[in-house]
Amino acid sequence: MTAALLDGTAERRPMASLSEATPRSVGILALSPRLVLLAVPELPGLARIAEVPLTGAGGALQAPLSWQGIALPGGRINLLLARSQPGLVPDAVLDLATPSGFSARLLLESVTDVASLLGSAEPDVLLAVLRFLAGKALGGFRAADDAGLAVTCLGLATAARATAPSAQAVARCGADALLWTLPAGAVPGPHVMLTQRRLQRVSLTGSPAILPDCGPGEAWLLPPGGERPIRLPAPPPLPSLGQLARGKEPRGRALGRAAQNELTRRAGTEAPIRRLLRDQQFLLPAARMHQHAAPEFPIGASLDMAVPDHAGGIFLRGWLRDPLGLVAGLTLLSPHGEQPLPATALQRFPRPDLVKDFAAAPHGGADCLAGFALHLPEGAPRAAAQWRLRLSLTTGDQVTLVAPPGLAHPQTARDAILGAIAPAHTTAALMTRAIAPPVERLHALVMAGRGTPEVIRMGSPPHAPIASLIVPLYRNLRFLRHQLGAFARDPALRETELIYVLDSPEQRDEVEHALRGMHRLYRLPLVLVVQPRNHGYGAACHAGAAEAHAAVLLLLNSDVVPAARGWLTPMLNALKRQRKLAAVGPKLLFEDGSLQHAGLYFLQMPGEAEWFNDHYFKGHPRYWPAAQVARRVPGITGAAFCVRAEAWKAVGGISTDYVIGDYEDSDLCLRLRAAGGEIGYVPQAELFHFERQSIRDHGGYAKSLASTYNRGLHHRRWAPEIAALMARQPRPGRG
Repeated sequence: MTAALLDGTAERRPMASLSEATPRSVGILALSPRLVLLAVPELPGLARIAEVPLTGAGGALQAPLSWQGIALPGGRINLLLARSQPGLVPDAVLDLATPSGFSARLLLESVTDVASLLGSAEPDVLLAVLRFLAGKALGGFRAADDAGLAVTCLGLATAARATAPSAQAVARCGADALLWTLPAGAVPGPHVMLTQRRLQRVSLTGSPAILPDCGPGEAWLLPPGGERPIRLPAPPPLPSLGQLARGKEPRGRALGRAAQNELTRRAGTEAPIRRLLRDQQFLLPAARMHQHAAPEFPIGASLDMAVPDHAGGIFLRGWLRDPLGLVAGLTLLSPHGEQPLPATALQRFPRPDLVKDFAAAPHGGADCLAGFALHLPEGAPRAAAQWRLRLSLTTGDQVTLVAPPGLAHPQTARDAILGAIAPAHTTAALMTRAIAPPVERLHALVMAGRGTPEVIRMGSPPHAPIASLIVPLYRNLRFLRHQLGAFARDPALRETELIYVLDSPEQRDEVEHALRGMHRLYRLPLVLVVQPRNHGYGAACHAGAAEAHAAVLLLLNSDVVPAARGWLTPMLNALKRQRKLAAVGPKLLFEDGSLQHAGLYFLQMPGEAEWFNDHYFKGHPRYWPAAQVARRVPGITGAAFCVRAEAWKAVGGISTDYVIGDYEDSDLCLRLRAAGGEIGYVPQAELFHFERQSIRDHGGYAKSLASTYNRGLHHRRWAPEIAALMARQPRPGRG
């Protein structure tokens, strides 16, 4: 191994005279269990850097090795930083030999601390040693987390503190950072931060500076070049960044604004800073929402919603009344910058309320399409608590609108966008361009964030169940006792596995209490799966299927009740007899006994491009002849969906891409068909379906665009396949 020593151009002594002489004393200081520092005196004949081997003390010193010459008042000394080895102890001997024939013998002597090693060194000497150690620690030695070395470096900085300026801590930035004001003249650039635990590089752009919290002790900043280190004294109790910004003291508010600028600058490259900026904005005081709605004003406008889609985009909704054509331009503003919005990019929709409110306005009323919505796929690369919309007028004046705070959980944001516009006012273009893109992004995040369900078992299930019944529960429990009572009276259901999936976890205690009572009453084994959060019908079915053991799965709505005993056997028999069938569905009846479902088919409404789902013979009498015939059908409803477990697994189960519920049942039918299976209708199985009793209680679905979104997604995926399928299948009245 080699080390950099001073080798030279001066006249050489004979090699023997040096090697036989008394060994030169070398100070050795243990910086940490990993590193040692050797102080080698100036050796006669050495005048320039050369690579030389050092052997002895049980072997050669291991790379890396780093040398630096330091000038002292009494002469020059060479510092050698090396990894600690068992042989590097006091009284050990190292032999030095250069390729040019120079040699020397070095005797190691212990030193208690850096001060003893350097004697009465000046602050400049101490700083030179500090820069040497800090630079090498963050370089080839990879010793940034060496606590012993960190303490030594901190001691060197403290020893030279007489001429060092100090910074001042002014605020706490999140859980692990502080805001500091630096002394005048502090240079920007990469600094080394010295703490009791580690050394690390930090980048400074000016004052104030956001630095990692180094705990209750003192710390130092070592600037680049020859500048003096900056002392970071132990911070007192500090306000948060939000408190600083909300305070009344002008200097504190100015520091708060400067800190926001620093957070914004660093958010693009530092994930912790980006998260801090987002979280800090949640707690900033919301600016009062500005809207210009006075009838006497020549324009009126409002930015009602500005909701990030958590994937770099933003959804906007508002309204604009401009009867005189005064608005010349629109610009979206955030703390991170601004972007112009072409007026043609706004998707307009009716606002009858505004037409009524401004009917008598002196400058003119509101257009019938006064509402607007817009999705900017890349409009929000960084999180912002509130957004502004600036209206530039033809007069040179400006009007600024401020939206309410829009940062929200992905599920909340998704539901807010789906409820932003009345379904009756939504066009295909508005849905495709403004609503569907952010909803798709947010829904994917919601589904990706599903947690692990809780599973509660009541009794011992059948050893080999003939079917696994999976019943999602959401809010409406009115039919639970009737359904389970009907199951208990049917001998065939004693051989099934009953799995209830609760998709409204706030009802956990109520549902568990009810099911335990019915379990004791009917002696039916039950499984209750409690979802950690409401994620919709598809996710609930997957959670139930994960606990199922039978070869056949039956997805059953909680508002479906058997019309008589023996309803399950005909469906199981159909699957046994016809291997081509991947899934079958029963006859479903309305409460008055009329037909609700005798198979599902697809149709296009007049003037509509998208395919809708409908049911054969809906509203016909219960025993309508055509509905009494078992046959192949395009699809079946998810209210009672009997599917082979192997077919379910082969296509990945039911899709969770649909919001809450709707169209995922026909999507599953089409995927089973694409995999080579067929779908059958079994009229001998009859059940009552009290239609849409659960979903109507869902705030994220009722009066929202969820069904419209699902239909659009379904159409984009399957339109060609549906057209070909319906060209082959009979429609109502033709078969």
